[in-house]
Amino acid sequence: MFSLEEKRMLKKGYCLIAGLDESGRGSLAGPVVSAIVLLKKKSDFSDLKIKSIRDSKSLSAKQREEIFEKLKNNPNIEWRIALVSEKTIDRINIFQATILSWKRAIKKLSLKPEFVFLDGKTEIKNLKIKQKAIVKADKKIFLCSLASIIAKVKRDKIMEKLDKKYPGFALKKHKGYATKEHLQLLKKKKIPEIYRKSFQPVFENLSFKEKVLYIVSKIPKGEVLTYKEVASLAGSKNAYRAVGNILKKNNNKKIPCHRVIKSNGKLGDYNKGQERKKELLLKEILHF
Repeated sequence: MFSLEEKRMLKKGYCLIAGLDESGRGSLAGPVVSAIVLLKKKSDFSDLKIKSIRDSKSLSAKQREEIFEKLKNNPNIEWRIALVSEKTIDRINIFQATILSWKRAIKKLSLKPEFVFLDGKTEIKNLKIKQKAIVKADKKIFLCSLASIIAKVKRDKIMEKLDKKYPGFALKKHKGYATKEHLQLLKKKKIPEIYRKSFQPVFENLSFKEKVLYIVSKIPKGEVLTYKEVASLAGSKNAYRAVGNILKKNNNKKIPCHRVIKSNGKLGDYNKGQERKKELLLKEILHF
């Protein structure tokens, strides 16, 4: 079952080789989940009693579950999963969140891999392990195929639990992906906290207040936006006074409301007073 790439690494003397893959990268809701599968002992995996293993997307849910049941206590491998939440995805972006989930999965292994195959084009920076990124590795590299199945099974279970907690969004059915039905539901209901605001289909369906608070939360340290700019980004360029009212009432310390000023360069209101706003800006931007 091993690919030529895996056989080549084994012939080179690498004993502990592993495959990484993730599930949920394109989902609108929930975490991204990565799985790593480490080969502890060389095996032909005949005990799995399956003709071939393809990536998780090519298999039915039943097939994935059956393979996972055969894998989970297999003595020839060690596997671990790691997830990164939707809040972190919004904060650092989905690409960086995926890399972070890979790092966390590797760190959870009790044995350190000697070589890791990754699905995609990107390698992990500063990883003190030999690695190789391969496009469509989940279809080409056996260990990545196993990781793909485990990640998908585990994430599906997470989404099924979220479906019970947040009914009415059919999360059990589409697992958070942008199906036609799912996008219609987003237009009709208040979007819960498990959704990724940085994803356009979600952002478009937020309330004006939610859009404003999200936009302001993303203003980098040392930069400012005007009330009009925030209003424009939120889709209502003339609602800048409403932006001011929203920020004035906000008490979430993680949202840097002090980084929003008037178009003429004046400070504008702040719920802790203008002096405090000026003090915060002076720490970040010298000309204030």
